[in-house]
Formats: sequence, structure tokens, C-alpha cells
Amino acid sequence: MTERRLINELTHVCESLKKQDNGFVWLTHLGHWRNPEIVAVFDTETSRNRALTQNWEAVFIAQVEIALEGIKSKLVSVRFDSEEACAKQSQGNWDKHLTKNLTH
Repeated sequence: MTERRLINELTHVCESLKKQDNGFVWLTHLGHWRNPEIVAVFDTETSRNRALTQNWEAVFIAQVEIALEGIKSKLVSVRFDSEEACAKQSQGNWDKHLTKNLTH
């Protein structure tokens, strides 16, 4: 049941942040719901780099942490990726791409 709550909370964060129209398109989580790794995905590497240069990750991480707090989860790590990078490095196969790029 709590996995479902995690997905619900992260969906709210995602939809809110997509409204900023900076190239952020979706997010996912890896690992157990109590200690998830979050992956924020942008459309292009240019969008990702621009957002990170503008300190967008601080806003993203703060919103994710607030969402996780409500379900007693603790953020393990956050990665920023792009659909463009997945297409180039993993031929668009997100399962392969996310596994290949695990940080832990």
C-alpha cells in the first residue's frame, strides 16, 4: 500500500514541476519505497544542463523530500537524466539505461 502512496506523492511533485516548462518531463524511482532513488528526466541534455545551472535541482529535491516525509520515506539519492541520453546510450531502453546508470 505504501508503494502506491509513494507513486501518488511523486506524481503530484512531477505534475507540479512540469508546469515550469523547463524541459523536465517525468520522474521515476528505483529501490524500496522507504529509501528510494529518484530519477528526474528531461527531454534533452541541453534542458537538463540549463536547469541544473539555474539551481533547479534544489527546488526539485526540496519538493521530493517534503512528499517523502509524509509517508515516512527517506531519499537515498537523486539523479538527473534525459530522454536524449537514454536514446543515445541505451537505444531508448529505459530499463537498461536505469540499470546501467545505477549510482549505488
